[in-house]
Amino acid sequence: MLRVAEALSLARSQERAALVPYVMVDRGRTRRLRSVVQAALEAGASALELGFPFSDPIADGPILQATADRALSNGTDWSDLVESVEIASGILPTAVMSYANPFWRHGFDHSLPSIARAGASGLIVPDLSLEEARPWIAATGRHSIDLVLLGAPGVSETRTVRLARATRGFLYLVARYGTTGTALSAERIDLTPIVRTAHRAAPRTPVLIGFGIKDPATAAQALAYGADGVIVASALEERFVRSFAPATVRRVLGPIARALRARGA
Repeated sequence: MLRVAEALSLARSQERAALVPYVMVDRGRTRRLRSVVQAALEAGASALELGFPFSDPIADGPILQATADRALSNGTDWSDLVESVEIASGILPTAVMSYANPFWRHGFDHSLPSIARAGASGLIVPDLSLEEARPWIAATGRHSIDLVLLGAPGVSETRTVRLARATRGFLYLVARYGTTGTALSAERIDLTPIVRTAHRAAPRTPVLIGFGIKDPATAAQALAYGADGVIVASALEERFVRSFAPATVRRVLGPIARALRARGA
């Protein structure tokens, strides 16, 4: 199985836009997770982002907050994350998304090796700043995990350069101010200058755009900014409320994947 960084770089070298769906870890979903991830692969996903539920998120909008609440109510804990990574990473290159607190609580000496052994090759920590990233980069590197950093819409050129050179695997560029969700932002922000700066600073590092990518139009807009791919989270989780099943994955990701292929043609 390719690592997340390798899968995204391969897609870029083949002039394909990468599609990375997000799925929240939930003990109540474990039995069906394999078929859902397989459907994502068949729909055209290059990699997968597995979210670990957290009680006090700062980046998650109402949909992901509600999803996390349900997962926690089901008793989801670290063992469920490890099991989910084991299942998912056998099908798609897998990155874990978690806030910093669970890693501190479980300790780097336990948390990082456990997800690495399970097959995770990337880690996204939304509340980790560039200034705090150095020890995380060192710790994840010791376990062959790429620490992915995030950039906001208003990031300066200087900071974009620093982020692009410090991140591992890819740069996660947030498409708008505020939290995740499927509602359109009141103001469309042109991310082209940020993407160009990141590509110049780190030519081999893919830039993926997330937050608000919900359909072919928003995915195509991300590519128009110059992004190498998109991350789809709330649009998928919103449908999972009704049915956590392969058919849901196909309905949400299928049209987006077709739009990405059309843009790359």
